[in-house]
Amino acid sequence: MNRMWTQGDALRGFPVGYRQFKNGLAQVIYDDALVGADCEKLFRRDWLQANSHCATVERGKAVMFEYNGVELVFKQYHRGGLAGRVVEKSYLYSRLPNTRVWREFNMLREMRKLGLPVPRPVAARCVSVPPLAYRGAMITERVPDSKNLTEVLCERTLENASWEKLGELIAHFHAKNVYHADLNASNILLTGSGDFYLIDFDKSAIRKSLSRQDALSNVSRLRRSLDKLQGKHSPFHFSEENWRALEKGYATAQ
Repeated sequence: MNRMWTQGDALRGFPVGYRQFKNGLAQVIYDDALVGADCEKLFRRDWLQANSHCATVERGKAVMFEYNGVELVFKQYHRGGLAGRVVEKSYLYSRLPNTRVWREFNMLREMRKLGLPVPRPVAARCVSVPPLAYRGAMITERVPDSKNLTEVLCERTLENASWEKLGELIAHFHAKNVYHADLNASNILLTGSGDFYLIDFDKSAIRKSLSRQDALSNVSRLRRSLDKLQGKHSPFHFSEENWRALEKGYATAQ
């Protein structure tokens, strides 16, 4: 096995505790407070199937599992649309720090430094597919005792105070110049103690300055998501009063 420790571009600025190694065409970065140098096995389909409740590791499906007493979530990066049907899990490769998996891993780390409620990044793996493509996957720490907002609203009503709290949280992300490329109900987690987290920052960015137009487009995307889910699920506990509460929280926090 050709395993080599490096301290290249992808690690510049990373705090103590993050390690990186190269194994053939694969490069792995990991948080050594949670996993060890053997963590590459966690990305293998056969290992995931044997150590999770998933019968199969499917396209676009998060896989939840436990490792060393820590609950983790595995995500494989996939292309969508026509390109996705042709190349599925491969992407055009330029430089490692520019890959989607490395960018999201680094973004999660940066947002946690800003005090924003997002999952802890645990490990990421990028495999070069010569001549110009790559495959990527990432593992994050699972937010304890949480469900996504879609699941919650299919089960019960949320008090307006919770909707206000969510609006305040979104405004807080925007104040830190965070643009979420796909802010929808399934990418918002709610814990049993009533705390919200945002997840899935693929194609997202921390910008030098977030325009009001882009901030409002984030909020509008969430509204479209809720309207679509209301037409799809019955019951689905969402009302105009709830949305006004979210808008109130958002406006108050700005």
